[in-house]
Amino acid sequence: MKSLWNLLAAAFVVLATLPCSAEPLAIGIQTHFGFDAPGTDINAFRAWMLRSRFISSRDEMFWGHVEDGSGRLQLRAGALRSHEVWKSMPRSFSGLLILDYGHPGYDSGGQPRSDRARDAFARYAEFVTSQGKPYLRWVEVWNEWNLVPPAEREMGHGNPKSYVDLARSTYRRLKAAHPQIRVLTGSPGDDVPDWRWMRQAIGHGLLAHTDGVAVHLYNHCARADLVGSDELAERLDALHGIVGAAGYPQMPLFVTEVGWPTHEGHCGVTEPAAAAHSLRFLLEASVRPWVAGVWFYELQDGGDDAQNREHRFGLLRRDGTEKPAGCALREFGAKLAERPFTFLPGSASGAAGFRNGGTDRWLLWARGKAQRNVSVRLESTTGVAKAFASPALCGMPAPQMQVESQGRSATVRLMPGSVHVIDVPAGGALKVEELP
Repeated sequence: MKSLWNLLAAAFVVLATLPCSAEPLAIGIQTHFGFDAPGTDINAFRAWMLRSRFISSRDEMFWGHVEDGSGRLQLRAGALRSHEVWKSMPRSFSGLLILDYGHPGYDSGGQPRSDRARDAFARYAEFVTSQGKPYLRWVEVWNEWNLVPPAEREMGHGNPKSYVDLARSTYRRLKAAHPQIRVLTGSPGDDVPDWRWMRQAIGHGLLAHTDGVAVHLYNHCARADLVGSDELAERLDALHGIVGAAGYPQMPLFVTEVGWPTHEGHCGVTEPAAAAHSLRFLLEASVRPWVAGVWFYELQDGGDDAQNREHRFGLLRRDGTEKPAGCALREFGAKLAERPFTFLPGSASGAAGFRNGGTDRWLLWARGKAQRNVSVRLESTTGVAKAFASPALCGMPAPQMQVESQGRSATVRLMPGSVHVIDVPAGGALKVEELP
């Protein structure tokens, strides 16, 4: 057993020379300016985006707010509000626009499944995309098409083939008129346990009509030991494998919704737990080069009922103050979006290094659905371990770090479900070993 652990530790150290190289990760948050009564405070949004250096928000310009009864297209109500808010943002901002929902003039206001309704939807999509220049970078075709009431499902709603038909006509029209726009499709909700709906949509040709696969990931109502980032990362890996097996190994995945509610009662998590889950998920996304973007649901709590799940997904409370998750993502999100210069996956832990001015900031965490306490040994070959710092940020616990007597190395004890921060002098070579 000891020789096996030595081999694992050696592999862990060698990986320090293998940088994680990929395009920066797009990071954003969900807002609700598109609602008739806006669900996000504009001032809180602008202030937090500036402080966090997040680059994007995801919102809507509802079809029913754009096309009137005579077929005329014009931004109105929430669609106009979303447009005006996004237009006021700095040039570095990029919007992700959801194209939805039904319109009362087509297919009884439900999902567009007839040729006439699909053509009208694609026309609406082309119009709002044209209005979104220059801030609009991505559009997402519909939102959770697969989630419909049983009675509607019996009538054919939620069908993956009908969704692919809509995605095909929308994609063709958008790419012909706006070739620079990135069109995302999929966006299923609760497609568990094995991506059944997505498998069917892919079987109907979805991947030939998209620039990226959008997914929504939640597990707050799962069995207690599955709640958190690790189970979601496994789901992402499974979908990446499905997409690759279908002949599209380079197809990027976009997590356009992820989050944990902090309401009181069934399926709620504590505010510190939501912070740890969110930061750990962003870490897992940052080390997967095929994950191109993550949008957290949502920026601000959606209501005043502490027992209502939908009122407590926010990174901010109703009064605009930060929850621990808002603090953690503001503090670390933009840095994680750069992706690590080195990622070291152990058998039960991960270590990712990020350039941070005069220091290298290492984030260490226990990994895997079945987690345990694990110790990691850090050794600087160019300095001394006494120069290491272990800050406690955003209410997260400082790691238990013990510097060995000669000052050459330090041992860090990683707790399940948490993230530990270690700062070391910049530019020094660092060896990392996961201990048995």
